[in-house]
Amino acid sequence: MVLSALLLSSGFASASQLDVDLSKPDVRLDVSFEGSELLLFGAKQTDGDIIVVVRGPEKDTSMRLKERIMGVWVNTDEVIFEKAPTYYALAATKPVEFILPKAVLEHEKIGTEHLGLKAIAAPDGADEATIQNFRAGLIRNMVRRALYSSKNSPVDLVGKQLFRTNLWFPANVHVGHYAVDTYLVQDGKIQIHNTTNLQVHKVGLEAEIFSFAHDHALIYGLLAILIAVVAGWSANAVFKKRG
Repeated sequence: MVLSALLLSSGFASASQLDVDLSKPDVRLDVSFEGSELLLFGAKQTDGDIIVVVRGPEKDTSMRLKERIMGVWVNTDEVIFEKAPTYYALAATKPVEFILPKAVLEHEKIGTEHLGLKAIAAPDGADEATIQNFRAGLIRNMVRRALYSSKNSPVDLVGKQLFRTNLWFPANVHVGHYAVDTYLVQDGKIQIHNTTNLQVHKVGLEAEIFSFAHDHALIYGLLAILIAVVAGWSANAVFKKRG
């Protein structure tokens, strides 16, 4: 009943074969933000499985190898991957490998193992096996930080036409534009591909600080250094007084 009401309030046209919407048009980050869950819901007019992929802003991302040297963990080798998504979530009516063939999953970059992260900087002499180890390490780190899905979450079917899934955005989610891609699949072939846009942005004091840091980077940097120096001096003065 709740899902049906949401569909009606969203003004879905029943003539469309795949309609998708979100419970909220954006994710707002403020000083108390600890994560947010959004409901994706929709309707399909034909039989088939549903796959949902959420991709966050892309940026070049480095993965460093840590080694223990003389009892201290230090960064050694580094690989930089081009345009890695800062967020990646996957949901489907069943495991995606049972919905689409591997070639299609790779082409559409569905599943973290099919992201195709390209190394643009690597240690001299690094072969593909070495780079793959760094690639796997990057994905593990993102999964550990709840920014990547290691396997698909469920898409629940309500009757034959309606579907829904919950999308979780953790406290450390990046600001920017997110693409929510929904696929209707029949007999191993994508029949319909729908993209819904989502914005993640800062609000309140967080937004003002974020904007100031970007618009006045030099001043912001100097203020940060000044605050650190004053804090250090104050702490030192307190310790001396206690001594």
